[in-house]
Amino acid sequence: MKIKIFSIIFFLLLSIRLFAQSGTGSLNGNIISFQDEPISGASIQLQHTGISTRTDSNGNFSLHDIPAGTYVLIVSNIGYTANKQNLIIKPEQVSIVNLQLSKSKQQLKEVVISGVKNTYQVKNSSTSTRLDLPLLTTPQSIQIVSSQTIKDRQSFTLNEVAGTFTGMKANNGNGSFNMRGFTAYSPTDASFLLYNGIRGNLFLWSQQPLLYNVESVELLRGPSGAMFSEGAPGGLVNFITKKPMLQNSYNVELSLGSWNFRRASLDLTGPLSRNKKLLYRTIIGYDRSKSFRDDQDKENIFLAPSLTYLFSSNTDLNLEVNYAYQKTVQQYDNGTFIRTRPDGTFDFNYYPDHLTVQSPTDYGKTYNSSATVTFNHRFNDRLKLTAVQRVVNNVLDYTDHIPVGKIKNDSISRGYQDWETNRFSLQSTAYLSFETKTGPIKHHLTGGADYNRYGWTKNDYQYKAASRISIFNPDYHNDPPPSSVPAEESDDNKRITNLIGLYLQDQVSIGRQWKALLSLRYDSYNAKETPLSIRDNKQGDELQASGLIPRIGLVYLPAENISIYGTYLKSFNPQTSNNVLSGGPFPTRKASQYELGYKGDFFSQQLSTSVSLYQIKYANILAPAPTEENSHRQAAIDGTRSRGIEFSVTGTLQNFNIIAGYAYNEHTILSTSAFGKKGDRFNNAPKHMANLWLKYNLRTGVIKGLGLATGLRYVSDQVGLISNQNFIFPEYTVLDAAVNYRRGRYNLQFNAYNLTDKHYFTGSRSGTVTGGLGDPFNYRVGLSYQIK
Repeated sequence: MKIKIFSIIFFLLLSIRLFAQSGTGSLNGNIISFQDEPISGASIQLQHTGISTRTDSNGNFSLHDIPAGTYVLIVSNIGYTANKQNLIIKPEQVSIVNLQLSKSKQQLKEVVISGVKNTYQVKNSSTSTRLDLPLLTTPQSIQIVSSQTIKDRQSFTLNEVAGTFTGMKANNGNGSFNMRGFTAYSPTDASFLLYNGIRGNLFLWSQQPLLYNVESVELLRGPSGAMFSEGAPGGLVNFITKKPMLQNSYNVELSLGSWNFRRASLDLTGPLSRNKKLLYRTIIGYDRSKSFRDDQDKENIFLAPSLTYLFSSNTDLNLEVNYAYQKTVQQYDNGTFIRTRPDGTFDFNYYPDHLTVQSPTDYGKTYNSSATVTFNHRFNDRLKLTAVQRVVNNVLDYTDHIPVGKIKNDSISRGYQDWETNRFSLQSTAYLSFETKTGPIKHHLTGGADYNRYGWTKNDYQYKAASRISIFNPDYHNDPPPSSVPAEESDDNKRITNLIGLYLQDQVSIGRQWKALLSLRYDSYNAKETPLSIRDNKQGDELQASGLIPRIGLVYLPAENISIYGTYLKSFNPQTSNNVLSGGPFPTRKASQYELGYKGDFFSQQLSTSVSLYQIKYANILAPAPTEENSHRQAAIDGTRSRGIEFSVTGTLQNFNIIAGYAYNEHTILSTSAFGKKGDRFNNAPKHMANLWLKYNLRTGVIKGLGLATGLRYVSDQVGLISNQNFIFPEYTVLDAAVNYRRGRYNLQFNAYNLTDKHYFTGSRSGTVTGGLGDPFNYRVGLSYQIK
């Protein structure tokens, strides 16, 4: 409660104090070539603001409603370089910039006039709307973690960066996350993870997504079906990948850390042709580490070559290829043992951290690959076409031991899993964006179509009973079970899902202060699962589902730097199974969200703040409903309701970089069933979460280049199992710190995590025997060198 009151007072005071920091000007200009001819389509940008435009056929451009201040001007066009000129925008005045671009014999360089670089703040995103819009005018709660933030935290996986987002946490050591009280986890669904706004996750549910080639990470909160079809009701995560650049740049990074962690990466980019039309980027990464657990070992090899061809300033083609190989002893962490006391309560500190139910014989081999082709063409200033083809393939071979039953006399029975699968996703997307007017009303129309074919061509799974072990003195000599032991459960099938989607969106601008976003999507699913042998337990499954997905958003800007918005979002997901033997077919899962919010940019637009209030309802969740005749029967229940409030602050104040946030969430069951009782708390959904990352940069003096940072993550208690509301993980606070020194092209960095060596649980693993455990105290030392 204290945290909530503090957050509300902070944002109210900030808004009252800074509301008057508006005052805008305009910028007009003309760009001509060294032959005194107008340059059409030249890019005009004010760096790190999201304010940009292109010159018209006469070389003219205009930018309006620019907050007063000093900026970094970037003027770019293929084959030209730019003149230098100071740029200051004054309130209620029109600045004039006329530039003559000379023919470039070297690579195009940015023209830096003046200004302070804000490396934490990203002010534009095209993911939610497929339009490059300022976050201020987008009617959805979106948070972006920048490249510099990722570097400052030495975060190498999505799990490690998740705590930087307000209201998001990793539930365990694999690909399970909590957003707005909902668990996002997709072993059989299409993924909630996007790459550059396109479906097709490079990594499997059992892996922590790597960030070698990631420029920034975006969190789109709430259902986003209007643009992306199915996904987690709590939100989507979008990776923006690094692209080829016009300038030559070579960077190498080395890291060492606890548990024999070592990592190396190389990032090379620049032009391949003399005319700077063909660009490349190559990213190579390698890491290997052990764990505070016994026997665990993980090795990753990552490659990401990409090419861009610039046909003209209006047309480009990009090819990006990713390859990720992972070899492990124990594919993912299966949690720490939890003791049940005789009175039914739980002792979370009884068993040592290094013990696990898994065996030294458990292994994982994963081969992930993807290729994405993106074509962009601007017909004129008002009409643009984008077409994308993405192909993903995942091959997994792994074995694993899991807990079975209860712990008795400090020993546990186990099950053995052996799984080989080959999964794929083929995504085709094409859309047009068109700008027009109807009287004083501006329209930015976007219409497109998606075709996604995904599933698996191989799904060979077997489950067997394994030997019981003593937790304190495990004997693994009988691992794995011999081939003569019969499988108790098995799958041997293939599955193909075809998704066809059509959508239309209109962003309406009425004057300067009002904007509306209206969109409608139609999705049609057709899926079939086919047995490949008599070993398959289900012996086939089918589903068909279709429906409309609307989105309505409204934005009001009382001042240039403040917006108030409201939005209604909706999405639906087909059930992962409609098997008749389980009680199917079932109605589709549906999610709807109402949200009200505020956004504000202050201190010369350097600090972004936001507040959002929301309610999400999720219906037709499948729950166990066994009968005497059918112990596997399921039923669709009314579902759950999640509601809450979120505050966040991101940006730069003088020498300080800051990311801070607080989230309150209440996620409960709406009806009584085998799934849980009405009013029960949802699992892995804490009511309170807070995060802080604060860095101070010394820019002058003898120790110029030194940076000092501290971080905090707070998570309140959370129910670990819906069916046992007494199984509650305790609250925890984790403190981090960092120091770096940048000198010329070198940067030396030291990060320490969990400074107090807090013993804490991050989430459940579907039972009361084990739980996901946070990392104890650990550290990393990093060295980077910018070769060119």
